[in-house]
Amino acid sequence: MQHGSGRRAMGIVVFIASIAAFMLYAWLLLASEWSMLIIKYTTLMLVACIAGIFAWLGLSIAIARSKSSSSSSSSGRSGDVGEHKG
Repeated sequence: MQHGSGRRAMGIVVFIASIAAFMLYAWLLLASEWSMLIIKYTTLMLVACIAGIFAWLGLSIAIARSKSSSSSSSSGRSGDVGEHKG
């Protein structure tokens, strides 16, 4: 039962840490003198995440095999799954 209680404790730690991080962020954004800097860094991280997702998507598209190239290279072999001869 040690494993289950360890997972529960880890979940509670993550829960409390995320609430504390939000409270710190809210204080920095609303009550500190660094609010403009916090807005700039938050915007920068948001744009970096979105650009990173698009970069990953573009890389995935660029290195993925297309169906037409994989089927033309295997057209000489018989017994491939998905080939219909008729």
